[in-house]
Amino acid sequence: MCIISKCRKLVTYFRTSTSGKERLAQVQLQMGRPALKMIIEVDTRWNSTYSMLERLYTLREPVGAALASLRTDVSPPTSTEYETIKDALDILAPFHQATVELSAEKRVSASKVIPLMKMINHTIMQKAEGLTSNMARELADNLVCRVKEHAVNMESISVMTMPTLLDPRFKKLGFLSSGKLQETITRLKSECAKVIRNSETTPPAQLPASQALQSPACGDLWHLLDSTVDSSRRSSSVTADATIEVDRYLSETNLARTEDPLSYWSKQKLQYPNLYKLALIFLCCPASSVPCARVFSKAGEVVSKKRNRLNPNTVKTLLFLNKNQ
Repeated sequence: MCIISKCRKLVTYFRTSTSGKERLAQVQLQMGRPALKMIIEVDTRWNSTYSMLERLYTLREPVGAALASLRTDVSPPTSTEYETIKDALDILAPFHQATVELSAEKRVSASKVIPLMKMINHTIMQKAEGLTSNMARELADNLVCRVKEHAVNMESISVMTMPTLLDPRFKKLGFLSSGKLQETITRLKSECAKVIRNSETTPPAQLPASQALQSPACGDLWHLLDSTVDSSRRSSSVTADATIEVDRYLSETNLARTEDPLSYWSKQKLQYPNLYKLALIFLCCPASSVPCARVFSKAGEVVSKKRNRLNPNTVKTLLFLNKNQ
């Protein structure tokens, strides 16, 4: 039986057995501890497994004392298995922290995904050096490989890379791959040039009136060449303007991680007008489906059998326009 299955069986016993619950609470009070309950894992939430193992490891001494006075065939983990659980919790802690942080983020979240994967990879490699359990070391090696694989995939998705580059807290520091970083910078310059072109109000082939009066009456003979040269000059100018704006933004010092990137762009929209428009587009991308799930959960509480006659506009106000949510 694997360690997780053994722990799940033990936790299930203390959650379903009345005598087991009471005895565990009594033992904790006798030890001068607060009476904590066991946490059972949920199949659809990986971090619930982490929480289950963490609570069990915290209560390992009360659990052992409670089982000694109960009539049950459920056995606790051995000391070796507890050491393995401790090492596994140490390795999984960065994943748990990242999951909690992204789930709690209400504003800018997509830009954090790639930097978090880089930090997770760095943290696991550091912690793996001090592991004593072979099982935990194997877990760490597998997780490092998986994180690198997912990081490569994430750094190939523009909806993740563009927010990271446009977040003044991270910019170029969030990427694991230097090649993917250069691709993203090139993409940002291209998108910035598109914004500049779309914002131009002067028709492409239209010449100023003074130049039109001075031009010789040659009909449309030179129209193709003149329009091509004019278009090429404008395109070159737009590309240069986009490159200058992006390079100037990237050369600035990064914001502190605790600062608000939206406040930054609100203050810098005159200095970087085109990047500001791109920031409005990309920084609103969510990192996960957690915000949507929360809205559905809140909707289930608002629109119930007893409150099924609410006006749709009222429901919309309660769910989306209430600033206290």
